[in-house]
Amino acid sequence: MGTVARGNEEDVQQAVEGSIKAQKSWTNVNRPERANIVLQLAEQLDNNKEEIAKIYQQEQGKVYSDALGEIEGSISYIKYMASLAQKDKGEVIQNQVDHETILLVKKPIGVTAGIVPWNAPIFVLMRKMIPALITGCSIVVKPSGETPFGTFKIAELIQNTDIPAGLVQIITGRGSEVGNMLAKDKRIDMISLTGSTGAGKSVMEASTANVKKVNLELGGNAPAIVTNHADIDKAVKYIVMARIKNSGQVCTCPERIYVQSDVYDEFVKKVTDKMSQVDIGDPTLPNTDIGPIINRKQLESIDQKVQDAVSKGAKVLTGGHIIESDGNYYEPTVIVNVNEGSSVMNEEIFGPVLPIVQFNTLDEAITKANDSPYGLSSFAYTEDMKEAMELTNQLNIGEVYINCEAEEAMTGFHAGWRQSGLGGADGQHGFEEYLNTTVSYLRYE
Repeated sequence: MGTVARGNEEDVQQAVEGSIKAQKSWTNVNRPERANIVLQLAEQLDNNKEEIAKIYQQEQGKVYSDALGEIEGSISYIKYMASLAQKDKGEVIQNQVDHETILLVKKPIGVTAGIVPWNAPIFVLMRKMIPALITGCSIVVKPSGETPFGTFKIAELIQNTDIPAGLVQIITGRGSEVGNMLAKDKRIDMISLTGSTGAGKSVMEASTANVKKVNLELGGNAPAIVTNHADIDKAVKYIVMARIKNSGQVCTCPERIYVQSDVYDEFVKKVTDKMSQVDIGDPTLPNTDIGPIINRKQLESIDQKVQDAVSKGAKVLTGGHIIESDGNYYEPTVIVNVNEGSSVMNEEIFGPVLPIVQFNTLDEAITKANDSPYGLSSFAYTEDMKEAMELTNQLNIGEVYINCEAEEAMTGFHAGWRQSGLGGADGQHGFEEYLNTTVSYLRYE
């Protein structure tokens, strides 16, 4: 699709300076009016969604229905976030001092930076940019070097709205270079990154000199627990649906499957049959379920994890190999007899692979699920309400999807535990990530 120049220190300086200038006047526009202006972008996306989806496919390889769905989800996200503009009422707090009232007022945090990943570049861009703009912030965006062109198209569409020039700055380059420059810049008040745990740690370290707010959505290694009380057909349907989404390149995908002994054989047979029927190929064709992996490096990482498991005694029931072709394709894979010390059980796979382990008691499964440095998402399948509540309460993980696939609701709160991140996105709580508070003591004696 072309080459993209990498930003340098001078480019970062210009982007931040432009962002500061634009934010000073934008914060003086009342919030409902800001929301109405930002809503114009939703109309622009709607009028150009097929073109954006095709750009998305060309640079990322997502099947068309998923690419289009992400654009349509972004339109809904803009409308939802705009609806929050009039819902923040602040607080009036009673004080112990006579003739004094305390007012808590929420204000835009200021100049922000957003580092966007390649696996969901349009929607994650909206997650960072839209609440920033509506709350009165400006934003400097660094798209992934793998998927910059969709972001460039969004930048073009922003120019067709009344969003002030300079309020959204876009700069390309390596995260280790441009990302760290943004994190270190004392003029940036908040930095938000969606990416690997390693990238998150690097941003945190670079930000420490200025004690700025850091918002991180990092890696995951989501467990899925299937109990003896599960509807097995439902569990198979949703686990496969979630695992193959975007060719398995989603941080909330189920990555390690724990199945209780009484239903283990039935589940393994049905999930193997289902995975073996997945249609892998050209993402532009209507019947394709999954397209290619983003690049050769990631493809080889997936295969390395599978082969490591096999070397430790695991058995491949379907798939298990790179598909030798012009694209970066990996076979939808199911493996059993997995040694729990294997990398496929302990590291983020980011590919269409389901490793399965058997368990006996629910406490055993919960202990295994929690035994991870990650804590972004998890899944549980049971028709027993007591088990469902036990899993909700005992899984020390940001999200628990019970009897469903991983569809993060824009009204919810997407946030991880431990090395899966800090802060979160979506819903009222995600909106407030971009706000600071001022408490005013008003004495009137």
